[in-house]
Amino acid sequence: MVYLLYNRDILVGKKAISMSFKENTYQQMSFTDSFSGLTAREQKALEKSWAKVFADEIFPAIDEKRFSALYSDKASRPNTPVNVIVGALIIKELFDYSDDEMVENLMLDFRIQYALHTTSFEEQPLSDRTLSRFRARVLAYETEHDAEKLIELCDKTADLDDTSEY
Repeated sequence: MVYLLYNRDILVGKKAISMSFKENTYQQMSFTDSFSGLTAREQKALEKSWAKVFADEIFPAIDEKRFSALYSDKASRPNTPVNVIVGALIIKELFDYSDDEMVENLMLDFRIQYALHTTSFEEQPLSDRTLSRFRARVLAYETEHDAEKLIELCDKTADLDDTSEY
């Protein structure tokens, strides 16, 4: 069972886990990321893939600040960028991946790295525990607070132009 403690830590079993909220300020791709190492043909294929639409339309629309209530106010280890977690969870559902498959595909599939703006990361920021702990935080928050607020928050995050044509 998972509990959200008064200071927004989560209690998993007998272990309290603290994470402070830190907004992802480095979500733009840089000139030094691995995208620039692709051949022109590979870049063209990537630009025509689903990852381009996701990177340009969906990823920037994920408002991390809306999820700050899930994290501790006290100084602690900063969170994995929330927009990367939420984006990964969307991709995970789109392709029907398990958590382990999502983590593995993020490490090995450049399209997913491109979609989540992690091509410049030295090491990909997700683990299966990152995803499960995020879901635990959401569940604990939803259980402790009005679930409608979280649903409203998620609806606002998902309120994008219809991208079904892609």
